[in-house]
Amino acid sequence: MKKITCKNCGAVFSDDLGKCPYCGTMNKKGAYRNFRKQVSAFIDGMLGLKDETHQSISKGIFLSVLRGSIMIVVIVAVAFFFGRGANVNYYNDKEYDLKALEQIEWADQNIEKLDEAYLKGDLETVRKLYYENSSVVSRWRYFPIFSLKEEYSDIVDGGYFNESKFSEVLYFLYYPEYFAGRGRLPEEFVEEYQELRNKVLAFMAEKGFTEQELEEIYHEHADGYGYVSGADLRQYLKEAGNG
Repeated sequence: MKKITCKNCGAVFSDDLGKCPYCGTMNKKGAYRNFRKQVSAFIDGMLGLKDETHQSISKGIFLSVLRGSIMIVVIVAVAFFFGRGANVNYYNDKEYDLKALEQIEWADQNIEKLDEAYLKGDLETVRKLYYENSSVVSRWRYFPIFSLKEEYSDIVDGGYFNESKFSEVLYFLYYPEYFAGRGRLPEEFVEEYQELRNKVLAFMAEKGFTEQELEEIYHEHADGYGYVSGADLRQYLKEAGNG
């Protein structure tokens, strides 16, 4: 077992440890070695999982870890041939991988809580967990419909109706993936989304907009990526007497 000396406090300890047991200074080589062991154990454990939620979350995070690992290989290769500039980047990528491991651990501890809270209608708990780790929750199975429900609440909860809210309405009606964070809205959420969509249409009808008019406005002002210019909508509302 190799011994090393802490660069901060001078204590001698095993290089297998991720940090100095006396002052807490990170031993990057030990921390990285332990990280790789934990990732290997995680992969082995994932092979037996059947729960789609866990698989979906873990796959996304593991791909991030894999990308970080590839970056490390590239950096080491560059350092070998050019002999400079690799040391800092090498350890930065290790820190990136350590963050990915933290996300894996967080998902393992909290995904069941997210599922349970959402299915009970406890959106406050879901919001709390989302703000705690949005990068993991954005990969969560129920995130598309949760985010659409949050946007629906923002639309109908009063407030001044300006071009910003008008833009949100059009996105919600004709480009729901903008809020759902997906290339398309998963089939399992289409029915729930449709119910929310009908409520938004009713909300807009009270403001004097028909469904046909809203569709025409969206297709007239949306660009090739589905985005709607706030300036265009501001002018439209001004001309319509709603601004």
